[in-house]
Amino acid sequence: MEIIIVITLIVAAYLAFQRWFWILVGWLGGIASVFAMLASIISFQILGAMGFMILAGICFFVASIAAE
Repeated sequence: MEIIIVITLIVAAYLAFQRWFWILVGWLGGIASVFAMLASIISFQILGAMGFMILAGICFFVASIAAE
């Protein structure tokens, strides 16, 4: 069991320093937030939609910073 934890930590440390990983995470998180925002708008949950809009902006900002 400890070997699985060690391998997981090594892979996580490797991915944390890869630029493509943060671009991918930023875009996928942003797209997921946009879809959640649209679902919140359709169901008239405006405060939730505003929160997802802010989250999408943060995710796209992270992706744009990582891409530079």
